[in-house]
Amino acid sequence: MNITSTVGIKRIKQNGDIIGIKDPGFNYATLYDSIKPKSYQLRLKGSAAHFFPLQKRATIKLGVQGGYYSSPNVFRNELFQIGGYKLLRGFNEESIYASQYAVATAEYRYLVDLNSYLFVFTDFGLVKNKYLGVNANNQFLGLGLGMMFETKAGLLNISYAVGKKDDVKFNIRESSKLHFGYINYF
Repeated sequence: MNITSTVGIKRIKQNGDIIGIKDPGFNYATLYDSIKPKSYQLRLKGSAAHFFPLQKRATIKLGVQGGYYSSPNVFRNELFQIGGYKLLRGFNEESIYASQYAVATAEYRYLVDLNSYLFVFTDFGLVKNKYLGVNANNQFLGLGLGMMFETKAGLLNISYAVGKKDDVKFNIRESSKLHFGYINYF
């Protein structure tokens, strides 16, 4: 289990170049009217996983990861970016923005060697986006299979996944992803 938190004060400075833009139809200084120049921000992240041995060479991994971000002024670049090889397989790498998320993983592993295994998995995610007038809730589901194998240089993970968002049906042609991961020990 792992939990991290960050609390701080966020200060927004007005950009003189933006305020100085001359446009008869728009006053760029008004862009800062709805933004508090000084506010708090809170970021929490957590994860937990447990392995359940089934047989000599088989195990099930159950895991959950989550995050929470809060601030009166939330900008898109401050949000969590999830999706891809590390979190929520079946989607492009870090393509999903979230102010809050929870991702549950269930993975069956068949051990071939000490550091090599074949696996099938499902990742299910709940995501909330709340920033600058956007307020959306989405569900994501990723299904797939793959293999982790040991090489002389380290561990190589290859997985094939299909992802879907909300009530959209699976479309293998459009939403299939091949994820590669590499772990090097030295």
